[in-house]
Amino acid sequence: MNIILIGPQASGKGTQAERLAARTGMKHFSTGEAFRAEVMSGSELGKRLKRCMDSGELVPDNVVNEVTRKAVEQNRERGLIFDGYPRTKEQAEFLDRITRVDAVVAIEVSDEVAVQRISSRYVCSKCGKGYNTVTLPPKQAGKCDEDGASLVQRDDDKPEAVRKRLADYHAKTAPLISFFEGKGARIIRIDGEQPIEEVFEDVTAALRV
Repeated sequence: MNIILIGPQASGKGTQAERLAARTGMKHFSTGEAFRAEVMSGSELGKRLKRCMDSGELVPDNVVNEVTRKAVEQNRERGLIFDGYPRTKEQAEFLDRITRVDAVVAIEVSDEVAVQRISSRYVCSKCGKGYNTVTLPPKQAGKCDEDGASLVQRDDDKPEAVRKRLADYHAKTAPLISFFEGKGARIIRIDGEQPIEEVFEDVTAALRV
């Protein structure tokens, strides 16, 4: 079985993918982790990836797809949980050509909740430790628990940047739910604004795993 977890930023799909992989024994496929593993392997594909990543450029679809093809071929018996892929119609069409997607789990949160979750993130300016002013606040406001250094917010986590990424998600990624439904995949919609454990219970109950 192959499953896609889809949802906007801060929907918690990465956390749910990890838990689902642990429950089922399926392979959790995250493009970020797959890219890092390929780079560390020293393969020709890894070298191409490293050049893109070092230059700060977006990894082109043909390279992303090649990494995906490799994962699919290596895990045909085990099955894959796709997290963060596909993001575009072109990637979805490629995935449809090389394997069957059995289910798409759409973890839904409102834009307001996504912005609140992400814009609450801060990191230590010295050691990089992460905090969340809502769910994991520091003992002293604005200061790291470890070294007392100031906490800062990454540019990508500022509300205006989050809204831009959400608009991109709605324009390019959300329509893939309908694409895979048209290919025969089962569509499962989950309320992602619940506590993590309740989201997981809903996901596993719907998938019967």
